[in-house]
Amino acid sequence: MKVESWQGINGKLIHNGQKAIVVKDEQLADQDKLQDRLKQEGKPIDEVRKALIKNTVKRQIKTDPLKISSWFNRHQDSQNAKKTEKLVSDKPTYQYKQIKNELTFFGESFLEGFLGFYGLEVDNALGRYEHNLHVLETQELGQSEKEYYLATSENGRVKLATDPLPSQQIAEEQLNKFYQREPEETQAEQIQLRTSEDDRKEE
Repeated sequence: MKVESWQGINGKLIHNGQKAIVVKDEQLADQDKLQDRLKQEGKPIDEVRKALIKNTVKRQIKTDPLKISSWFNRHQDSQNAKKTEKLVSDKPTYQYKQIKNELTFFGESFLEGFLGFYGLEVDNALGRYEHNLHVLETQELGQSEKEYYLATSENGRVKLATDPLPSQQIAEEQLNKFYQREPEETQAEQIQLRTSEDDRKEE
């Protein structure tokens, strides 16, 4: 069984080359239990990898009410665009609960529009993550030796861009060199830059 960790993604993938499950760090110790779980709960590896990445990406999305408003305006829905002023927070789950609780004010069409906007945001963020190179760490379960690669995961399928690299630090240096960025530049800044570029393209 192999353990797979993706840069910036919460959780680890345990797989046998065909089927996979997602686990937390603290669950790695009991290999027999993991073997049983993989047999009983394992799903196709590409499907599980894509879900793992998507779940983290979804939790990182911020939905600025101003962006939602402009989305409604682009869809010629000024009435719903005005209602976005009443949205609190930039967390989609909180906003969704608020809309459901105040459905008489927001209305079904607003909820549908919000879900459409959020779905598009998730798809765009997932697409950006899948398109970019990330450090991939692999390890045989129970072994201490790890291998590092630069890789992408498009639709859950791994595409390695390098041969095994000797350490995580070297992998990160290679990644920074590839993107010609300073080591202290955060992924959040990269995502923010790309988001504003995408917004300009949409207009």
